[in-house]
Amino acid sequence: MLPQQVPAPIVEHSYIPTPAEAAPSEPEEPLPEVQAPEPASAVKPAPAPKPKRRIVRPKPQEPAVAPPPEPAEPPPPPPIISTRTMQHDQLHGLLDAEVQRPDGKVVGRAVDMYIDAAAKPKLLMVNLAGFMGVGDRKVNFPWTAFRFTPNAKGAPITFVQPSPPAKGKPADPAPKPQPVNEAPANLVQLVDSTVSQKSGARIGRVVDVLVDSQAQPQALVLDLSSSLAEDKRHVAANWGDLHVISHNKQWQLQMDFNDAQLKATPTYSPEQPIKIVSPVAPVAPEAASATAGASAASGTSGAAATGPTGTTASGAVSAQKPASSARPAK
Repeated sequence: MLPQQVPAPIVEHSYIPTPAEAAPSEPEEPLPEVQAPEPASAVKPAPAPKPKRRIVRPKPQEPAVAPPPEPAEPPPPPPIISTRTMQHDQLHGLLDAEVQRPDGKVVGRAVDMYIDAAAKPKLLMVNLAGFMGVGDRKVNFPWTAFRFTPNAKGAPITFVQPSPPAKGKPADPAPKPQPVNEAPANLVQLVDSTVSQKSGARIGRVVDVLVDSQAQPQALVLDLSSSLAEDKRHVAANWGDLHVISHNKQWQLQMDFNDAQLKATPTYSPEQPIKIVSPVAPVAPEAASATAGASAASGTSGAAATGPTGTTASGAVSAQKPASSARPAK
Protein backbone atom coordinates (compact mmCIF):
# COMPACT_ATOMS: atom_id res chain seq x y z
CA MET A 1 0.00 0.00 0.00
CA LEU A 2 2.83 2.29 0.86
CA PRO A 3 5.25 3.02 -1.81
CA GLN A 4 8.59 1.22 -1.41
CA GLN A 5 11.46 3.56 -1.21
CA VAL A 6 14.62 2.76 -3.02
CA PRO A 7 17.64 2.81 -0.69
CA ALA A 8 20.20 5.46 -1.39
CA PRO A 9 23.30 4.16 -3.00
CA ILE A 10 26.42 3.86 -0.80
CA VAL A 11 29.26 5.85 -2.25
CA GLU A 12 32.76 5.38 -0.85
CA HIS A 13 34.71 8.56 -0.56
CA SER A 14 38.48 8.52 -0.09
CA TYR A 15 39.73 10.89 2.62
CA ILE A 16 43.06 12.47 2.13
CA PRO A 17 44.52 13.72 5.46
CA THR A 18 46.21 17.07 5.66
CA PRO A 19 49.99 17.24 6.19
CA ALA A 20 49.50 18.16 9.86
CA GLU A 21 47.30 15.18 10.33
CA ALA A 22 49.78 13.01 8.47
CA ALA A 23 52.52 13.61 11.13
CA PRO A 24 53.48 10.48 13.01
CA SER A 25 51.78 10.15 16.27
CA GLU A 26 53.26 8.72 19.46
CA PRO A 27 53.28 4.99 19.46
CA GLU A 28 50.66 3.58 21.54
CA GLU A 29 51.63 1.39 24.40
CA PRO A 30 50.91 -2.17 23.70
CA LEU A 31 48.12 -3.53 25.62
CA PRO A 32 49.08 -6.01 28.26
CA GLU A 33 48.72 -9.49 27.25
CA VAL A 34 45.74 -11.07 28.62
CA GLN A 35 46.86 -13.93 30.73
CA ALA A 36 44.92 -16.95 30.51
CA PRO A 37 43.29 -17.75 33.75
CA GLU A 38 45.01 -20.50 35.62
CA PRO A 39 43.04 -23.54 36.11
CA ALA A 40 41.44 -23.75 39.47
CA SER A 41 43.01 -27.11 40.07
CA ALA A 42 46.64 -25.83 39.77
CA VAL A 43 48.50 -25.64 43.13
CA LYS A 44 50.32 -22.43 43.77
CA PRO A 45 53.98 -22.94 44.64
CA ALA A 46 55.02 -21.93 48.14
CA PRO A 47 56.71 -18.54 48.25
CA ALA A 48 60.49 -18.62 48.60
CA PRO A 49 61.55 -18.11 52.22
CA LYS A 50 62.89 -14.73 52.95
CA PRO A 51 66.62 -14.69 53.78
CA LYS A 52 67.20 -14.45 57.48
CA ARG A 53 68.75 -11.24 58.58
CA ARG A 54 71.90 -11.78 60.63
CA ILE A 55 71.65 -9.99 63.89
CA VAL A 56 75.03 -8.98 65.32
CA ARG A 57 74.82 -8.56 69.03
CA PRO A 58 77.65 -6.64 70.75
CA LYS A 59 79.76 -8.71 73.09
CA PRO A 60 79.40 -7.74 76.69
CA GLN A 61 82.38 -5.75 77.84
CA GLU A 62 84.54 -7.54 80.30
CA PRO A 63 85.09 -5.62 83.51
CA ALA A 64 88.46 -3.95 83.62
CA VAL A 65 90.77 -5.79 85.95
CA ALA A 66 93.22 -3.55 87.71
CA PRO A 67 96.75 -4.95 87.69
CA PRO A 68 97.93 -6.08 91.07
CA PRO A 69 99.98 -3.43 92.81
CA GLU A 70 103.69 -3.91 92.55
CA PRO A 71 105.19 -4.98 95.81
CA ALA A 72 106.99 -2.16 97.52
CA GLU A 73 110.74 -2.39 97.44
CA PRO A 74 112.09 -3.48 100.78
CA PRO A 75 113.95 -0.75 102.60
CA PRO A 76 117.71 -0.94 102.28
CA PRO A 77 119.42 -2.72 105.11
CA PRO A 78 120.74 -0.43 107.81
CA PRO A 79 124.40 0.46 107.43
CA ILE A 80 126.81 -1.53 109.54
CA ILE A 81 129.79 0.81 109.17
CA SER A 82 130.36 4.49 108.54
CA THR A 83 133.37 5.98 106.78
CA ARG A 84 134.98 9.37 106.41
CA THR A 85 137.60 10.14 103.82
CA MET A 86 140.80 12.08 104.37
CA GLN A 87 143.78 12.74 102.13
CA HIS A 88 147.38 11.77 102.78
CA ASP A 89 148.44 15.42 103.01
CA GLN A 90 146.12 15.71 106.04
CA LEU A 91 147.46 12.71 107.95
CA HIS A 92 150.86 11.11 108.36
CA GLY A 93 151.84 7.74 109.69
CA LEU A 94 153.67 7.80 112.99
CA LEU A 95 155.75 4.67 112.64
CA ASP A 96 159.24 5.30 111.25
CA ALA A 97 158.52 9.01 110.61
CA GLU A 98 161.61 11.23 110.78
CA VAL A 99 162.04 13.55 113.78
CA GLN A 100 164.03 16.75 113.31
CA ARG A 101 165.22 19.63 115.43
CA PRO A 102 163.96 23.16 114.74
CA ASP A 103 167.03 23.80 112.56
CA GLY A 104 165.97 20.93 110.27
CA LYS A 105 168.56 18.38 111.35
CA VAL A 106 167.08 14.88 111.61
CA VAL A 107 167.89 13.33 114.99
CA GLY A 108 165.91 10.11 114.87
CA ARG A 109 162.70 8.34 113.97
CA ALA A 110 159.41 7.75 115.76
CA VAL A 111 158.87 4.12 116.66
CA ASP A 112 155.96 4.02 119.13
CA MET A 113 153.61 5.96 121.37
CA TYR A 114 151.95 5.59 124.77
CA ILE A 115 148.35 6.40 125.67
CA ASP A 116 146.48 6.59 128.95
CA ALA A 117 143.21 4.97 130.02
CA ALA A 118 141.22 7.61 128.13
CA ALA A 119 143.15 6.89 124.89
CA LYS A 120 144.97 10.23 125.12
CA PRO A 121 148.52 10.27 123.69
CA LYS A 122 151.10 10.92 126.41
CA LEU A 123 154.56 9.85 125.23
CA LEU A 124 156.32 9.49 121.89
CA MET A 125 159.09 6.92 121.63
CA VAL A 126 161.96 8.11 119.45
CA ASN A 127 164.92 6.11 118.23
CA LEU A 128 167.78 8.62 118.44
CA ALA A 129 170.28 8.03 115.67
CA GLY A 130 173.93 7.42 116.40
CA PHE A 131 176.81 7.16 113.97
CA MET A 132 176.55 4.37 111.39
CA GLY A 133 173.90 2.73 113.55
CA VAL A 134 176.18 2.65 116.57
CA GLY A 135 174.85 4.35 119.64
CA ASP A 136 171.17 4.27 118.64
CA ARG A 137 168.90 4.32 121.64
CA LYS A 138 165.18 4.49 122.21
CA VAL A 139 163.87 7.17 124.54
CA ASN A 140 160.51 8.66 125.41
CA PHE A 141 159.56 12.31 125.08
CA PRO A 142 156.35 14.02 126.15
CA TRP A 143 153.84 14.06 123.33
CA THR A 144 153.43 17.82 123.66
CA ALA A 145 157.12 18.33 122.82
CA PHE A 146 156.51 17.72 119.10
CA ARG A 147 154.82 19.49 116.22
CA PHE A 148 153.34 17.44 113.38
CA THR A 149 153.33 18.59 109.76
CA PRO A 150 151.82 15.83 107.58
CA ASN A 151 152.35 17.65 104.26
CA ALA A 152 155.92 18.76 104.95
CA LYS A 153 158.56 18.03 102.32
CA GLY A 154 161.07 17.25 105.04
CA ALA A 155 160.60 15.48 108.36
CA PRO A 156 156.91 15.40 109.41
CA ILE A 157 157.75 15.58 113.15
CA THR A 158 159.66 18.49 114.67
CA PHE A 159 161.02 18.71 118.19
CA VAL A 160 159.64 21.92 119.74
CA GLN A 161 161.84 24.03 121.99
CA PRO A 162 160.09 25.47 125.05
CA SER A 163 158.81 28.99 124.55
CA PRO A 164 160.83 31.80 126.17
CA PRO A 165 159.65 32.61 129.69
CA ALA A 166 157.51 35.64 130.37
CA LYS A 167 158.80 38.39 132.60
CA GLY A 168 158.67 37.44 136.22
CA LYS A 169 157.96 33.76 135.48
CA PRO A 170 160.45 30.87 135.54
CA ALA A 171 161.34 29.27 132.23
CA ASP A 172 159.70 26.01 131.34
CA PRO A 173 162.13 23.13 131.64
CA ALA A 174 163.24 21.63 128.36
CA PRO A 175 161.74 18.20 127.76
CA LYS A 176 164.27 15.55 128.61
CA PRO A 177 164.37 12.04 127.16
CA GLN A 178 163.28 9.29 129.50
CA PRO A 179 164.45 5.70 129.34
CA VAL A 180 161.91 3.37 127.80
CA ASN A 181 161.98 1.04 130.79
CA GLU A 182 160.86 3.90 133.03
CA ALA A 183 157.53 4.46 131.28
CA PRO A 184 154.67 4.80 133.79
CA ALA A 185 152.71 1.63 134.43
CA ASN A 186 149.38 3.36 133.81
CA LEU A 187 150.26 3.97 130.14
CA VAL A 188 149.73 1.53 127.25
CA GLN A 189 152.28 0.98 124.51
CA LEU A 190 150.38 1.06 121.22
CA VAL A 191 152.33 -0.23 118.21
CA ASP A 192 152.26 -4.04 117.86
CA SER A 193 149.51 -4.28 120.47
CA THR A 194 146.49 -6.47 119.84
CA VAL A 195 143.00 -5.01 119.45
CA SER A 196 140.09 -7.27 120.39
CA GLN A 197 136.31 -7.31 120.12
CA LYS A 198 133.99 -7.10 123.11
CA SER A 199 133.66 -10.86 123.01
CA GLY A 200 137.42 -11.21 123.30
CA ALA A 201 137.92 -12.31 119.69
CA ARG A 202 141.02 -10.87 118.10
CA ILE A 203 140.54 -8.10 115.53
CA GLY A 204 144.09 -7.34 114.51
CA ARG A 205 147.43 -5.84 115.35
CA VAL A 206 148.25 -2.11 115.47
CA VAL A 207 150.86 -1.39 112.80
CA ASP A 208 150.63 2.41 112.61
CA VAL A 209 148.85 5.52 113.86
CA LEU A 210 147.68 8.33 111.55
CA VAL A 211 148.18 11.79 113.10
CA ASP A 212 146.92 15.16 111.83
CA SER A 213 148.53 18.61 111.94
CA GLN A 214 147.02 19.30 115.38
CA ALA A 215 148.92 16.35 116.89
CA GLN A 216 145.63 14.46 117.22
CA PRO A 217 145.54 10.77 116.24
CA GLN A 218 142.74 10.12 113.79
CA ALA A 219 143.02 6.43 112.98
CA LEU A 220 144.65 3.16 113.91
CA VAL A 221 146.04 1.10 111.05
CA LEU A 222 145.18 -2.51 111.89
CA ASP A 223 146.61 -5.61 110.29
CA LEU A 224 143.77 -8.15 109.91
CA SER A 225 145.96 -10.95 108.62
CA SER A 226 145.27 -13.31 111.49
CA SER A 227 141.85 -12.06 112.61
CA LEU A 228 139.78 -13.26 109.64
CA ALA A 229 140.39 -16.24 107.42
CA GLU A 230 142.03 -15.27 104.11
CA ASP A 231 141.73 -11.58 104.99
CA LYS A 232 145.25 -10.26 104.64
CA ARG A 233 144.90 -6.51 104.52
CA HIS A 234 145.14 -3.32 106.52
CA VAL A 235 142.23 -1.09 107.56
CA ALA A 236 142.10 2.38 109.12
CA ALA A 237 139.90 2.23 112.23
CA ASN A 238 138.59 5.44 113.75
CA TRP A 239 140.64 6.53 116.76
CA GLY A 240 137.54 7.64 118.66
CA ASP A 241 136.26 4.03 118.74
CA LEU A 242 139.30 2.81 120.66
CA HIS A 243 138.68 1.77 124.28
CA VAL A 244 141.33 1.03 126.87
CA ILE A 245 140.07 -1.41 129.48
CA SER A 246 141.66 -3.18 132.41
CA HIS A 247 141.25 -6.93 132.51
CA ASN A 248 142.96 -9.06 135.13
CA LYS A 249 145.13 -6.07 136.03
CA GLN A 250 146.32 -5.76 132.44
CA TRP A 251 145.54 -3.07 129.90
CA GLN A 252 143.76 -4.18 126.77
CA LEU A 253 142.71 -2.38 123.59
CA GLN A 254 139.16 -2.95 122.48
CA MET A 255 136.93 -1.83 119.56
CA ASP A 256 133.27 -2.58 118.80
CA PHE A 257 133.74 -4.20 115.37
CA ASN A 258 132.19 -7.57 114.59
CA ASP A 259 133.20 -9.96 111.82
CA ALA A 260 130.63 -8.66 109.31
CA GLN A 261 131.75 -5.08 109.86
CA LEU A 262 135.40 -6.01 109.44
CA LYS A 263 134.63 -7.72 106.14
CA ALA A 264 132.82 -4.60 104.92
CA THR A 265 135.66 -2.21 105.76
CA PRO A 266 137.62 -0.78 102.81
CA THR A 267 141.30 -1.57 102.59
CA TYR A 268 143.81 1.03 103.68
CA SER A 269 146.32 1.84 100.94
CA PRO A 270 149.06 4.51 100.89
CA GLU A 271 148.23 5.20 97.22
CA GLN A 272 144.52 5.90 97.72
CA PRO A 273 142.50 8.34 99.86
CA ILE A 274 142.27 7.25 103.47
CA LYS A 275 138.86 5.83 104.41
CA ILE A 276 138.53 5.82 108.19
CA VAL A 277 135.94 3.31 109.38
CA SER A 278 133.68 3.28 112.43
CA PRO A 279 131.28 0.49 113.48
CA VAL A 280 127.56 1.31 113.52
CA ALA A 281 125.62 -0.11 116.44
CA PRO A 282 122.68 -2.31 115.33
CA VAL A 283 119.22 -0.80 115.80
CA ALA A 284 116.52 -2.77 117.62
CA PRO A 285 113.38 -3.54 115.49
CA GLU A 286 111.14 -1.41 117.74
CA ALA A 287 113.53 1.51 117.55
CA ALA A 288 113.92 1.08 113.79
CA SER A 289 110.13 1.21 113.20
CA ALA A 290 109.80 4.26 115.45
CA THR A 291 112.64 5.98 113.60
CA ALA A 292 111.09 5.18 110.22
CA GLY A 293 107.74 6.63 111.32
CA ALA A 294 109.37 9.77 112.63
CA SER A 295 111.31 10.17 109.39
CA ALA A 296 108.16 9.82 107.30
CA ALA A 297 106.37 12.42 109.42
CA SER A 298 109.18 14.92 109.37
CA GLY A 299 109.94 14.58 105.65
CA THR A 300 113.26 16.04 104.77
CA SER A 301 113.59 18.19 107.85
CA GLY A 302 116.38 16.00 109.11
CA ALA A 303 118.52 16.79 106.07
CA ALA A 304 119.27 20.21 107.49
CA ALA A 305 121.22 18.86 110.46
CA THR A 306 124.61 20.44 110.76
CA GLY A 307 127.96 19.04 111.74
CA PRO A 308 130.64 16.94 110.04
CA THR A 309 129.27 13.91 108.34
CA GLY A 310 130.67 10.85 106.66
CA THR A 311 129.26 8.55 103.99
CA THR A 312 128.51 4.99 104.95
CA ALA A 313 129.51 1.94 102.88
CA SER A 314 125.91 1.50 101.71
CA GLY A 315 125.47 5.12 100.74
CA ALA A 316 123.89 6.46 104.04
CA VAL A 317 125.27 9.49 105.86
CA SER A 318 126.34 9.27 109.48
CA ALA A 319 127.95 11.71 111.86
CA GLN A 320 131.65 11.45 112.48
CA LYS A 321 132.83 10.81 115.95
CA PRO A 322 135.47 13.10 117.39
CA ALA A 323 138.87 11.59 117.94
CA SER A 324 138.65 12.19 121.66
CA SER A 325 135.43 10.24 122.26
CA ALA A 326 137.12 7.12 123.62
CA ARG A 327 135.64 5.90 126.87
CA PRO A 328 137.80 5.69 129.98
CA ALA A 329 138.67 2.41 131.53
CA LYS A 330 136.05 0.78 133.66
